[in-house]
Amino acid sequence: METEGVGAHGMQTHAEAKKLLDDAWDRATKVYKEAKKQADIVYEEAMKAAVDDAARKRADAAHDEALKEARKARDAITNVAQAVFIDFWKQK
Repeated sequence: METEGVGAHGMQTHAEAKKLLDDAWDRATKVYKEAKKQADIVYEEAMKAAVDDAARKRADAAHDEALKEARKARDAITNVAQAVFIDFWKQK
């Protein structure tokens, strides 16, 4: 399934575009899992070191923010690949 006018660096086949998307999802999942793992480790240590309720609340909030940022990183990676995949189909 060749496309015309895609360019030297463009996706030439559906299989290539799909592989790019699948690889991006795999990488994004790994990035998210690692970021979550690290955030959880730091959170557990912070909770052990917290001396009062206010410190625990700050640790909770920081942990929630770290997880939110990990999801943003995951989504950013997949969005790039999805944009290329969608553009491949637009050229059809």
